[in-house]
Amino acid sequence: MYSRGVVVQHVEGADWALVLTATRNEYGRREIVPMIFANDGCGIFAVAPNLKAWTKAGLVFVYNPLPERREELLGNAVTEFVRAVTLRTNILERSRVGVIARAKARNEQVVPPQGFVLSEATEPAFYWLASRSETAMQALKVLSYLINKWKLGALTQAEADALGERLVKQGVANARNILG
Repeated sequence: MYSRGVVVQHVEGADWALVLTATRNEYGRREIVPMIFANDGCGIFAVAPNLKAWTKAGLVFVYNPLPERREELLGNAVTEFVRAVTLRTNILERSRVGVIARAKARNEQVVPPQGFVLSEATEPAFYWLASRSETAMQALKVLSYLINKWKLGALTQAEADALGERLVKQGVANARNILG
C-alpha cells in the first residue's frame, strides 16, 4: 500500500523523546501517530500518573540504560522508529522542533488539520505530555505546518465528489422545507 507522510521529532536531552508521524494512504486515510520514548526516572515522566499502564499499552516506551548511555539510547530509539516508518511510507519531509521550525509554524493551530485524527481516548500519554511540555505542543504545530505544506489534508477526488453530492442533497432538502 502506497502512503506518504511527514515526521517531526524531538529529543529532550537524556530524559524523553517524541516522534510524530502524519501519514496519508492511497485511499485517503489520514493518521497521526505519536511515539514517546522515555528513560526510567526522567524528569517529566517521573510524575506521570499512568506511566505503567501507558507502557503496558505501548503508548510510551521506557528504557533503563546506564547513566552515560541515556542520551544515546533515546537517539537510537528515535532513529530506528523513523527508519521503520520510512520502510512503509514515503517520507516527504522530516523536521526537528527547533528555532527555524517553530518560526515557520508560529501561525499554525495546535489542532490537527482537516481529516487527521489524534484522539484523546487513544493517545492519553501524548495529551498528558503536551499539557505539560511546550515542546510537545510545538511539535504538533510543526507537524500541522508540514501537513499543510505537503497538502496531505487535501480532499481526494472521491471525497470531493461525495461532499458535493451531500451538499446538493442537503440543498434540495432545505429548499423543499423552505418551499413547503
